[in-house]
Amino acid sequence: ISSLEGSINWPTFINSSVARPKTLIPIKSLDRLHSATSPADPEKFCRLCESIDSTGIYIYAKIGDADARGEETKGLSFEARQFPKSSGYGEDPATGIAAGALAASLHKRGITRNDFYDIFQGTAMGKPSRIGVKLQHCQGDSVQAVDDNKINHVKISYAGLVT
Repeated sequence: ISSLEGSINWPTFINSSVARPKTLIPIKSLDRLHSATSPADPEKFCRLCESIDSTGIYIYAKIGDADARGEETKGLSFEARQFPKSSGYGEDPATGIAAGALAASLHKRGITRNDFYDIFQGTAMGKPSRIGVKLQHCQGDSVQAVDDNKINHVKISYAGLVT
């Protein structure tokens, strides 16, 4: 995956949380992201998630501004897919907790533009959504996130960084 300024050393995976830990996995292309399928064996997938202290897998790919469904974007744009460990369904079309965790993780690694992230999700399942995440300021592991002019303080935690 390339950044605006060149190559970034992306982790193989990272667990990140704003409420419940999600495992974030970067995917090299939008085509690969959309070709992923829900886990065939939900029980095995649940055990896998439990073994890495995760409540689900959130795969994502960087998309250019022109790829963002023709919509104007304020920051960096990503397409994502969420496969929850035990929700009774294979994929979620919109996951605010996971989008927040992704934005916080990217911000912590210095991958940002205006501290705003547009996360597009649900496209592959025909239920497109757009989640905007704005990070106003960071102090240590405390982030102030703004959504529709409401200020929400969230605690960010990071674990499982693999390089």
